[in-house]
Amino acid sequence: DDLVTKGAEEPYRMFTSRAENRLLLRQDNADQRLTPRAFEIGLAGPDRLAALTKKLETLGNIQVVAERTRLHGVSIAQLLKRPDFRLRNLPTEIAALASAEIWDLLETDCKYAGYAVRQAQQNHLVAQRSNDPIPGGFDFSRIRGLRAETREKLTTLRPTTLGQAARISGITPADLSIIRIWLSKNSLYANNSTS
Repeated sequence: DDLVTKGAEEPYRMFTSRAENRLLLRQDNADQRLTPRAFEIGLAGPDRLAALTKKLETLGNIQVVAERTRLHGVSIAQLLKRPDFRLRNLPTEIAALASAEIWDLLETDCKYAGYAVRQAQQNHLVAQRSNDPIPGGFDFSRIRGLRAETREKLTTLRPTTLGQAARISGITPADLSIIRIWLSKNSLYANNSTS
């Protein structure tokens, strides 16, 4: 969104940490996200797409195995979410079902799953709330947790909705959540324009 709505005047600010779906933008799944698009526009050939299809099929099969197989009464998928469980703890016969790369992908997906769902919910909420008003003349210094740079930009540009604030260069999804929560907690949304 930053490239489309804000331009790239400050390219050093283009961090995946500021992307709406940042937990899904990882180097280990770049081929899953980009190969189909690359194929569509002619940058990847049919062999590359076939290799990805095979990899995704293997990953899906291993995910089923991880969900159905239990160690000490707990599914492998649940164990993979734990910080103290490592792939080396898998029984040899189960680990041999796929390459280390596939198991690594599954482990990362399992560890990130809950966070990714929460992030998607927050993104959906922010999108729904993009038309929520920010009271005129609002003093952004009242909101704890906002960075000084964020306060300065909001005070200078005076957005009237959360959607307008989202399109300001340097304003992060976290900033928007803080503003939305503060305004909601302090009942400053609907028809209240005092600061």
